[in-house]
Amino acid sequence: MTEGQGSHREAIGVDLGSTNIRVALVRQDGEIVRLLRDKAAGSVTLDFGPKVEQIAGMVDQLLDLTGVDWDMLAGVGVGVGGHIDRDGVITGANGPRETVWFPFPFRTRLSEALGRALPLCVDNDSKVAAWGEYLYGAGRGARDVVCLTLGTGVGGGIIIDGKLVHGAAGLAGHLGFVSVDMHGPLCPSGVPGCIEHYASGTAIGRDACSGLKSGCYSKLCDLVEGETVASTTVFEAARRGDWLARQTINNAAYALGIAICSLLHTLNPEVVIIGGGVAEQGDVFLNPVRQTVREHAMLGYAQTPILPAEMGDRAGVVGAAALCWSAA
Repeated sequence: MTEGQGSHREAIGVDLGSTNIRVALVRQDGEIVRLLRDKAAGSVTLDFGPKVEQIAGMVDQLLDLTGVDWDMLAGVGVGVGGHIDRDGVITGANGPRETVWFPFPFRTRLSEALGRALPLCVDNDSKVAAWGEYLYGAGRGARDVVCLTLGTGVGGGIIIDGKLVHGAAGLAGHLGFVSVDMHGPLCPSGVPGCIEHYASGTAIGRDACSGLKSGCYSKLCDLVEGETVASTTVFEAARRGDWLARQTINNAAYALGIAICSLLHTLNPEVVIIGGGVAEQGDVFLNPVRQTVREHAMLGYAQTPILPAEMGDRAGVVGAAALCWSAA
């Protein structure tokens, strides 16, 4: 990371989620000075116009509360879901292949809403979180890092030689769509047997539910209310020794481990970082992932450290702010 723009030691980081917006004033050492959170305006998915206006208002409010002037900032960085090109345009989203998508010029629209000529960086939210984890979390001191985020879906980011990898069109790093089974079911985006289908929190809950519906006896029966099973409930049952829950988690961990083997063989990172709600469950999930890698990665790759993320939900806003210094 560079020293930034002159004496500009603070930047604004924005984490735009599907339902919530988090805006923070961040110091160059990764410390959050002040954070604001609000429910996102507009629809859950495609209505970005109201969200842009809301972000601009939250940035103004944050600067008023902290007494920071615009000319003191290194810039504003934003992490947002979807496919983001190098010009800060949202060009698509993970979803059905037949979905009609109208590109949204996010960076241009936000610049207009802010009414300020200052550095403005926009990137995919999982890649931004990976950047934050690399700079300030479990990736500190490394130069080559792969980061996976396991939650409702699976996201990720790749850092090579100290730089966030973007690819030809800015789309590199969508690691949830690495295929681990060429004969597996097609995900909504059309990828057969992708890791998101097997190792996301959604997948763990779905597979446990399928086991229950098949007539398997499980302690999950006493923990589940309704027709769906949350991944957190599966982990709770596993800690109580439930065999179905343990088998479900081990299956997900095996699939992720196989995907990591491919990433190790392709990229040879110093460390693999796993974050998100699934990874936060700890060694009950991470240990079988590590075991799979030890058993199936080629010699020379198998001992690559696989570490839990350290930043939690701070990674998004901190990594977004840090985009401003890395771009300087």
